[in-house]
Amino acid sequence: MLTRTHARSGHRAAIYDLQPAGDAFYSAAADGFLVHWHRQDADFGRVVATVEQGKFLSLAIIPEGLVAGALDGGVHWLYPDAPDRNRHIAHHRQGCFSVIAVGDELFTGGGEGILTRWSIEQARTVESIPLSANSLRRIVYDPVYDRLAVGASDGQLYLLDRAGLTVLDAAPAHAPSVFALGFSPDGEYLFSGGRDANLSRWHVLDGTLSQETTVTAHLMTVNALAVHPSGDYLATASRDKTVKLWRTHDLSLLKVCEVVRDRGHVNSVNALCWLDESTLLTGGDDRRILEWDLVL
Repeated sequence: MLTRTHARSGHRAAIYDLQPAGDAFYSAAADGFLVHWHRQDADFGRVVATVEQGKFLSLAIIPEGLVAGALDGGVHWLYPDAPDRNRHIAHHRQGCFSVIAVGDELFTGGGEGILTRWSIEQARTVESIPLSANSLRRIVYDPVYDRLAVGASDGQLYLLDRAGLTVLDAAPAHAPSVFALGFSPDGEYLFSGGRDANLSRWHVLDGTLSQETTVTAHLMTVNALAVHPSGDYLATASRDKTVKLWRTHDLSLLKVCEVVRDRGHVNSVNALCWLDESTLLTGGDDRRILEWDLVL
């Protein structure tokens, strides 16, 4: 199912986000480094941006650059080939936990429960809405129906219309905090995970949140999840040091990747992403990025 093929090291602190970029990818970590990795060279990673004493929690790729969210709530606009354009904006309080780019807009979620829309071209805020009294931990986008889903540390899941930033529906999901989210490629389902160690599938086609299936997925917090490009599978990453592979249609477990048997992570796994239909990347507190081949 999942077999580890490569391990990449170089970060000096926990890795919190991984973002694919064609035949390469970027990593963001608590050492304040953003690193560009070539898929064909597992031994080489290039630091493309750094912030002194900054701790990066989230990352998005924009034209000509990157936007990173930091533990202090800063939103950092970084242009590796034109560093004079870099902007460091103190915006959120208590952390910027999630950043996503959608077309010519960017969305960030902060520790004060504020969801902010930004203009990518102008690198400035357009509007902000108070969504929760607690931190916003994850934002994901559904391009089929132009919707956002947000998971918060009030245990709630929020479904929003992207254009108007209006809340379509909200529902209790994972107490006390929702950490992981992902839409199915067809926009019909939303998958969620959180501190309760559970994994849930929601039917969202009609703009409401209808919980269909919930399973106990891990021994500890589900930190992240990534839906396979086919929509048939998803992977989860957990504080219990494991990565798991699931079928999406019934949340049946297919594979557990652990430390000894699979040469997996030795600490909490915080981030993961699919590079393509056969390659999964995972990163965590052990400061390593592991590459896994999917064979079905």
